[in-house]
Amino acid sequence: FDSKYQTLKFTRPKECKDCPLAHDSLCQKVYKIRITTDLRRYTAPARGSKAWQSIFKERTAVERVIGYLKEYFQLNNIRYRTGKRAKAHFDLITLVYNASKLACDRINLELLTAQRAA
Repeated sequence: FDSKYQTLKFTRPKECKDCPLAHDSLCQKVYKIRITTDLRRYTAPARGSKAWQSIFKERTAVERVIGYLKEYFQLNNIRYRTGKRAKAHFDLITLVYNASKLACDRINLELLTAQRAA
């Protein structure tokens, strides 16, 4: 990603070194694409890069929790229009979710230690 010009730089793979066109302009060519041409297709950091993969792992973990809250804790069915009541509803839901996850983790830990002791 080139922050000065807001472009992504792509190159051909290193396997192209052995091809017969290595000295031609086709191999190892650098392509520059502006992010603003299509924000959904060209992202910063570029898809497939290590930075993108780490961000994607974090994002999928967060989306998994949000989907779980919407499905099982009725977060998609908030009936309050004002900010304070909706925030209180959201805070209660996340409190119950965190408490249930903590309880599950502690029960699993006890079961695991009981199995190892037996």
